[in-house]
Amino acid sequence: MASSLYWIGRYVERAEQTARLTEVTFSHTLAMGSTPDAEARRGRHWAALLEIVGARSTFPPAEWPGETNVPEHLIFSRANPNSIVECIAVARDNARTMRHQVATEMWEALNRFHLEVEHESHLQHVTADAETATRFCRSVIDFSQLLHGITNSTMPREEGWYFLQVGKFLERAESTARTLDVNYRLLAGDDTALGGDQAALATPDDVQPWASLLHSLSAYESYHRLQRRGIQPYAVIEMLTLSAVLPRSIRFSIAQLDAALAHITEQAPGYNGSEPMPGSSTESEARREVGKLHADFAYQRLDELLEGGVHRALVGIQRSCYRIGDCIEEEFFAHRPLTAWQAMA
Repeated sequence: MASSLYWIGRYVERAEQTARLTEVTFSHTLAMGSTPDAEARRGRHWAALLEIVGARSTFPPAEWPGETNVPEHLIFSRANPNSIVECIAVARDNARTMRHQVATEMWEALNRFHLEVEHESHLQHVTADAETATRFCRSVIDFSQLLHGITNSTMPREEGWYFLQVGKFLERAESTARTLDVNYRLLAGDDTALGGDQAALATPDDVQPWASLLHSLSAYESYHRLQRRGIQPYAVIEMLTLSAVLPRSIRFSIAQLDAALAHITEQAPGYNGSEPMPGSSTESEARREVGKLHADFAYQRLDELLEGGVHRALVGIQRSCYRIGDCIEEEFFAHRPLTAWQAMA
């Protein structure tokens, strides 16, 4: 049950982020015009989107990425395990195996949306034009937010709730780091990948791509309210990485992940009578990895974080998220033979 809730959190968050990025990419590329140069730039943006969502390897290699084929691949392709239809299907299957453990409203919302997505997947016109595709992406975002609201209102704050939060915020931290990394390299150029970012972080002539990046992470309005200045790449990166109050920043996500793991390993056994989870806070490798990352973000300045270059820093964060995911799987979900004293208990 813990594993099912963890993966529901991850897959719903993954579907929402894919929908956000697809919607924003449509809006941004449509304004580029129809010249050969604009066509090439649009292709680079759609190729970057494939890289962000981890779908480059499953995309047909003979096709040139564009608005005619990438949305279909990211939304409905069965060959893409990270497509929206596949993410919703896996989340629904996880919920179906434990219907007695989740509120009826949560199951009905997930099941209803799964059926709607399956119905839409049989319609050929869904991704045929930008307006229809963006409308569908908006429905995915609305569903994800509805599901979060239902879980917030119905689930008791016990271990199951915190495993759901662990999955959601680990996926969010990793996705934000990858989105920022790929977009930064696209906007600033690959020559900045190993450092020397001063020129790339200066105020650009065209701020629209950076505004689109903020929109894709629901941070556009928050940026202008918290920063109170024009869009500057340095300030955008600082907010998306080190903000303690922005819900989709890396620091905020890691803090929520750390708090959820603390409840599971330390506090949950005390208030619901369950057996202690594997390892205490000092023995759990997952807690150790999350704690290190959380401490780094809590006391780090952006200059220190980006000392070796933006790309290198963001890749390091992604690798930390991968390690945390592996540790969580190993400590909480891996099947192990019982010891003699456990079998006799």
